[in-house]
Amino acid sequence: MQKVGTVLVNLMQDLSRLSTNGEAHVRVNNHLCEPEQFEALFGHFTRGTILERINLHVEELDTRVECSCGYREQLVDSKKGYTKCPECGKFAEVKNNAYELVSPDPSRAGMRKSIKF
Repeated sequence: MQKVGTVLVNLMQDLSRLSTNGEAHVRVNNHLCEPEQFEALFGHFTRGTILERINLHVEELDTRVECSCGYREQLVDSKKGYTKCPECGKFAEVKNNAYELVSPDPSRAGMRKSIKF
């Protein structure tokens, strides 16, 4: 799992490239920190930058198990790598992402053209 500072820097880099219209929605892994803490850190570290005007909404992102058979479940124990699927017995991937940018969607959002929101 990445450290909070690394996740914060990566998110700031993502948001500085994308057109946000002043709003952003992100999910942060619940093993990393609380959503309120992440919002406060984001507000502190973006002061004086083009990102300080972004209204950031933070939710928890659960660690989950996903299998090729279609099985998906929230994982309480933060394991890394793979675990056995209870449905089919194959190895299922543990999705332990540090954060997920929900909005603006990186696949659909345009690149930032100016520093104004």
